[in-house]
Amino acid sequence: MPQIGTTKSCIFSLPEYERAQFEFFHAAVQSLMKTKDPIYAQIQEGDASETIPTTQNTMPSGKMVQTQPLILESRVTFQWDDIRSCNLNALAEQVDAIAEERIKAVMRHFFDTFGRTCEAAGTATDLAGAPLTFEARLVAFSKIELQFNRDGTPIMPQLVVHPDTAKKLANLPPWTEQQQKQWDEMIEEKRKEFFAKRRYRKLC
Repeated sequence: MPQIGTTKSCIFSLPEYERAQFEFFHAAVQSLMKTKDPIYAQIQEGDASETIPTTQNTMPSGKMVQTQPLILESRVTFQWDDIRSCNLNALAEQVDAIAEERIKAVMRHFFDTFGRTCEAAGTATDLAGAPLTFEARLVAFSKIELQFNRDGTPIMPQLVVHPDTAKKLANLPPWTEQQQKQWDEMIEEKRKEFFAKRRYRKLC
């Protein structure tokens, strides 16, 4: 994309039009990416920057998670015949293809970063091929920090799982009384931890 002010001047050259075209195309791709993936749509966008540094997060355990920036490059080709005839279908096809290409790359990068962060924080659970059971779910939730409303009602986190995993969760048998008791005890323990931390913060 030619940069305004740095592109070599040519007769009849209108870089501001090229910039407007780029911004329109970029906005269309971004909007379509959000439509294609509801998880991506929930990711908060940062301010535009000329440089994207490598991020580095240190967990309470001392483990460090380093993430390199994701570089994406897309090639767009406009045919003169499509431009002359104002073929919007051709434009829409290119926007859709690039949005599909980018959402796959971005979400693959996102889940890789998310997985490495969970492992470093000690909140990851690896079943190592074992079947998904109530016990496995209990262990997984026991590792994460839960939030609670003022009345003590737990705010359960949003689950993002593979479609096959979602089916397995839906097909789990109803909990027994003992399992329900184990779950309630786990929730109660986390409730105490949550409000204990809030009292500590107020005192500080």
